[in-house]
Amino acid sequence: MSQYYCLDESGDPAVSDSASSSSHFVLAMVQLAERAPIAQLAAVRKAFHLSPLFEFKYHTTTPEQKRGFFDTIQPFSFRVRVAVIDKLVLTKRFALMSGQDFAIEFIIGLTLRAPELDIANDVLIVDGATLIFLRALRVRLSEECHKTGRVRPFRKIISGDSSRDDGLQLADMIVGAARHHVVGAEQVLQNLCEQDRGLVGGPSRRAIKHPRLSS
Repeated sequence: MSQYYCLDESGDPAVSDSASSSSHFVLAMVQLAERAPIAQLAAVRKAFHLSPLFEFKYHTTTPEQKRGFFDTIQPFSFRVRVAVIDKLVLTKRFALMSGQDFAIEFIIGLTLRAPELDIANDVLIVDGATLIFLRALRVRLSEECHKTGRVRPFRKIISGDSSRDDGLQLADMIVGAARHHVVGAEQVLQNLCEQDRGLVGGPSRRAIKHPRLSS
């Protein structure tokens, strides 16, 4: 049975000298058995007297809502793969990439880091992705799979609307918390990270191991 991977990002997808540019770029890919409303998210909305249609976004929720969210999802069964990219250690070639190419480079790196049997014939849902982005991602992923002789991991790569997708909201909350964890802003991920969530390249100060990072 196909698994569903909900992907979101946090931070600027590019290397920039601007003072306002984020020091880290983070990706979170949440693996779910089905694409359906998540009961635990409904419970958090009810506990905080929020609308049943309330959208969880890390940077707009209150500290109390964040703690309630991460405490409540503890029993929920899911896996998450996280890539934390410290842009200060990247080589010069990354500075020449467009934001789209930069994001795609690390989405592919995160995906293909998984064993072939872990992601096979599944569905990738990218939050708010444009048709141009999706097309470029499909092409680059096909090229990398052809080079390595690997079967393409996703049978479908589609865009999703987080306002109507609990899986994408879960990815948003995790990726936001992971980036804040790395820069030392908040520690709401601690309990989640202590459980077996299949974290890959989890919150740390190291860039993910990338096959062409030092090229």
